[in-house]
Amino acid sequence: MGRENQSSEMLSGSESQDHLPKGTKEGGVRMFKANPNFILREVAGEAVLVPVGEAGIFENSVISLNETCRFLWQLFQEPRTEEEVIAEARKEYSDPDGEMEQGIKDYIRESVKYGLLKEE
Repeated sequence: MGRENQSSEMLSGSESQDHLPKGTKEGGVRMFKANPNFILREVAGEAVLVPVGEAGIFENSVISLNETCRFLWQLFQEPRTEEEVIAEARKEYSDPDGEMEQGIKDYIRESVKYGLLKEE
C-alpha cells in the first residue's frame, strides 16, 4: 500500500476526528454552545446573562442582551454551527443590507473570545 493510500485510509474512519481542533467536525465544521456558567434571565423586562460559575471577567456583573443577541443565545443552548445559526436567523429576521451573516460571525467570534460561547 502506498503512502497516499495509507493516509486517506487513516482519515476515513470515525476515529479520524482526533486530528481536528476541538469543536471541529469532519469537513472542518465548528460547533458552538452557550457556556453553562451563564444563564439567561428577564430583569425588569430586559434580557440579561447572569454569571453562575466560572465567569472570568464577567464575575459580579450582568450582561444586557438586545433582541437579536437573545435570539442567538437561545439558539446556542444546543451545539450548532455558524451556518445553522445563520439559516435560523434568516428565517426570523429580514436582512435587506446583507449584513446579518457577518454580524453573526462577529457575535460568535467575540462570544468565544470572552467565554460566553464554547466550542463543542
